[in-house]
Amino acid sequence: MFCAKHYICRMKFSLRHKSTGSAYPFLTLLSPGMYLGFFQNVYVNNAMRVVANRPVLLAANHPTAFVDPCLLCTYLDPPLYNMTRGDLFKKPLFRNMMESINMFPVYRSRDGFIQRHKNDAVFDFCVGKLKDSQVVTIYVEGEHHLEKRVRPVHKGIALIAFRSYFEAGLTDLEIVPAGCNYVYGDRPRDTVMVNIGEPLYLRDYERLYLEDANRASLTLCADIEKALKAICYHVEDAADMELAERQLEMHRSDMDEGLLPVVQYNHPRFGREKAVLDALNRMTADEKTALRARVSAYFDSLHEAGLEDFALKNSGRGHLGLLLYFVVMFPLFLFGYITALPVLTMSWGVTRYFVRKKEFVTSVWMGVGYLFGLLYFGLWLLASLISWNPWWIAVALFLPLLGWYNMHYREHFGRWWRMRRALAHPDRERLMALRVSATLVAENQA
Repeated sequence: MFCAKHYICRMKFSLRHKSTGSAYPFLTLLSPGMYLGFFQNVYVNNAMRVVANRPVLLAANHPTAFVDPCLLCTYLDPPLYNMTRGDLFKKPLFRNMMESINMFPVYRSRDGFIQRHKNDAVFDFCVGKLKDSQVVTIYVEGEHHLEKRVRPVHKGIALIAFRSYFEAGLTDLEIVPAGCNYVYGDRPRDTVMVNIGEPLYLRDYERLYLEDANRASLTLCADIEKALKAICYHVEDAADMELAERQLEMHRSDMDEGLLPVVQYNHPRFGREKAVLDALNRMTADEKTALRARVSAYFDSLHEAGLEDFALKNSGRGHLGLLLYFVVMFPLFLFGYITALPVLTMSWGVTRYFVRKKEFVTSVWMGVGYLFGLLYFGLWLLASLISWNPWWIAVALFLPLLGWYNMHYREHFGRWWRMRRALAHPDRERLMALRVSATLVAENQA
């Protein structure tokens, strides 16, 4: 669950370290509630490696459009200044909105900008913030993507880093890698793992830069890429992506973490999943072929049976005793579902009809749901206060919690129902044997 101690620390922090963005404090104050509703689980690892009052370049990957910056701004203590695509700043309204939450533009030719010299001012802005001992976030892959792999790091971060070091005299400048990892990345009720890596210090590249500036930039970018690969999902060969997803799915079924608490700090889950991908990356082509054959045979049979891996593996947990809980709590779920239906419908409708790229799905769904939810539940509360009926006021105050419980109930019931189906399936033993065979091949080759 959301840690009260962490929340208090953030409240103290907001009084000590001011951000220039007028809306930024509200973003970091309200967004934890947004994540509690949108994600099943949020794991945050080594957040304290990003320290306030120190010049830091945060080198981040970029799976989604806007969720990654919001996550980092929420769960890291210092205020962050996030570089983002310049075409979003063309209209004054959007420019003001983006600047209010500490976003600043980078001008790329792919976004229709010919006058790349504008980026000189952007680099000066970054150097200025670093001189003020602020944290500047650069999404070093240059674009957002949902592939479970780290793409080559662009040289922009090296240009800013060395300019800050040599021209501004920031000899204590550090580059800290940050990775946002999603189980899916394009749907609500996802799981995300935010990892902060070990810092890289610019002083370690000083001698190389003085000898050969270009080679120093390439070396720094390569080191950042290597550091990101250590804290991000990374499948070396794109042809192995489907096999990797299936391996992760079986691993998660074996290591079920449950739905609560929602937010957890320094949890080992990512390390275990990373080990699965690392083992796959180390396999030879022949080993992958053998593993792919067993895993495909299992998942093809699973699909034909209309089952899923988690339900089959954990079918023993689908006992009838839980039915009593679902029956008793059904009225509470139903009330929460009905009252939350307008928010769910609005989020789903806007996302379905206006979003064309899957990297934007979570951003739009979460943003629309949260903003419309605030308005919707605010109107409920206002109406109840006007009526001055204590029962209606109590209902209005508990509506957000009921809306969250409605999602939790549906997920819990769905898992239980699928486990019941798997437990009663006549082909269950054969499917389990196929699963064991695929698992043994993976273990032997790892």
